[in-house]
Amino acid sequence: MKRYLSLFIIISLFISIPFFFPNKSSEAQSPSIDLQVVSASDDAFPKMSLVFSVSDPSGLPIKDLEKGAFSFSEDNKAIDDFTVSPYVNTEMPLAVALVLDTSGSMTKSLPNAIQAAKEFIATLGPNDQVALIAFKEKPVIVQELTTDHDLLTPALNSLSAVGDSAMFDSVIEAIDILKPRTERKVVVLITDGYETGISSFNFDQVVDEAVRWSTHIYPIGIGGVQQANLEQLAKLTGGFAQINPDSSALSDAFDNLLENLRNQYKLEYESSLIADGTEHVAVITYNYQDGSASDDSRFVAKPGNIAISFPDMSEGQEISGSVRFSPVIIAPAPVKQVDFSVDNKLVTSLLSSPFEFVWDSSLVDIGTHSFEFTVTDQVGNSSAHSLNLNVVPLVSISSNLTADQVLSGKVKFPLEVKASRGIATVEFFADGVKVAQDNEFPYEVEWDTKSVAPGYHNVRFVATDLEQNVGEFQLRVNVEMQKTSNLLWLALITLLIALGVIIPIATRKNRSGKKSSKLGVQNIDPVSHNASLIERQGLEPGHIWQLRGTEIRLGRKRDENDIVLKGLSASRFHAVINLTPIGYTIKSLNPENPAYINGQPIIGELPLKEGDVINAGESEFLFEA
Repeated sequence: MKRYLSLFIIISLFISIPFFFPNKSSEAQSPSIDLQVVSASDDAFPKMSLVFSVSDPSGLPIKDLEKGAFSFSEDNKAIDDFTVSPYVNTEMPLAVALVLDTSGSMTKSLPNAIQAAKEFIATLGPNDQVALIAFKEKPVIVQELTTDHDLLTPALNSLSAVGDSAMFDSVIEAIDILKPRTERKVVVLITDGYETGISSFNFDQVVDEAVRWSTHIYPIGIGGVQQANLEQLAKLTGGFAQINPDSSALSDAFDNLLENLRNQYKLEYESSLIADGTEHVAVITYNYQDGSASDDSRFVAKPGNIAISFPDMSEGQEISGSVRFSPVIIAPAPVKQVDFSVDNKLVTSLLSSPFEFVWDSSLVDIGTHSFEFTVTDQVGNSSAHSLNLNVVPLVSISSNLTADQVLSGKVKFPLEVKASRGIATVEFFADGVKVAQDNEFPYEVEWDTKSVAPGYHNVRFVATDLEQNVGEFQLRVNVEMQKTSNLLWLALITLLIALGVIIPIATRKNRSGKKSSKLGVQNIDPVSHNASLIERQGLEPGHIWQLRGTEIRLGRKRDENDIVLKGLSASRFHAVINLTPIGYTIKSLNPENPAYINGQPIIGELPLKEGDVINAGESEFLFEA
């Protein structure tokens, strides 16, 4: 009967062991090859890098593996275009919590454990944080996290072995210490026993807390520990377990641990996911002869910034003619599209490299305009860059003259000329007659006003660049009567007054003797008709066009018309102004594209009167008689 009772007690004790470690630990298989993803860097998305380790059943890293040994997927989609290279991870600092069993069963093993821990600490880098926790009936924080590794020596020397083992509570305490750290979090658990059942936390809670805070647990078992349970604790938290027959092998175990933490692999690839700011999963698998090992890591497809600049342009810069826009673009992913807009209107979309565009500035009015470039890359990042640029004529010319300025004698006009293509010549005209020319900087022309009659005259300055682009400046000046020729001018004025009486009489007699079936311009003196067009809108706003001759042609072609019109809506030969016996008249030359007078299309030939507004193409003129 006693024999059966003893057998019953032994069986009961055996059955009670899983009470302290759950079923899943008791079902753990023998150690195998392990792959652990240490980190996934998504800060430069879509460029991704994953650091991972591959270790053999003893915890030693497996080295010299090549890309062909691995397969990789992203959101369950296989990725072939990736690289794998050995990576000695000395850049990522460690935050290590040493959890040392100081229960009574560790009396003989504790000195070896303390010595091995000191040797391990001595190999850590200057930025590695270390804390020390001792446990028996409850955990005690002997040393908080510190980079002053010398503080650990007296802390370790102060330890002694006595009491029971509250292992789970101690591991939870270690995880709690490491929570706020950004370094790689590692718990090194050294024990010769197992949880005795006095902890407030159980196995599942330890695993859940470690996974939640990305803390890897590396158990080192001494003597008669429950190997399967420690291995399961390591596997579920991303570490690996080392089980040694006695404490003398602890130094080797710490060496294996440090080599596993440092000797890793780096997998790099460029993601094809959209930068949607959400979480995704990457899986690395190591395929070997007898099976495979894999691990996954979650990352965020982070939106990135696109930098756009124009090294050859600045805010407010003057531009003219054909302008080449060559943006310098730095984007997280290859550029997919560049949209070019002027004054909020899309001009073109560029879909291939190089993303350059040549734009004709004559398509807009002179003045400041807003230019915007919107860049989109292949993962959906988008950014815009705006510039305000000042559109100026290809050629511009100006002087210090003012309208109706009084001039006399010989006058020199210093001229300011701007042209991006270089100047070929500068010319000066008085009343349509070329007076002077200058081909060298600084540009200056001279006019002897004694060569013209006193009164108002139209002067015009014309600059032509090396590509035959033309810029003009025109205004009216007042030439005063020269003092040395007063008697001559008095005689001339008297003669003109006399002619003013005789000529009309002769003209009336001539008209009465002739018949005409249409308006004619015979015997009409254009000089006696002082009429002009003031350009209010067009190529030369403010320009005063003196109507000289009996026929003035208006059209888009510069070399075939007297007055050049602006815009593609202007015809090559658009309208003609004629001097007739009744005054000036205007006639449209293209019935399908007529000119307008006071807002009404010109049908046939219409007389012009003071104050009439003429519209042709994009040009507008005011008629003064």
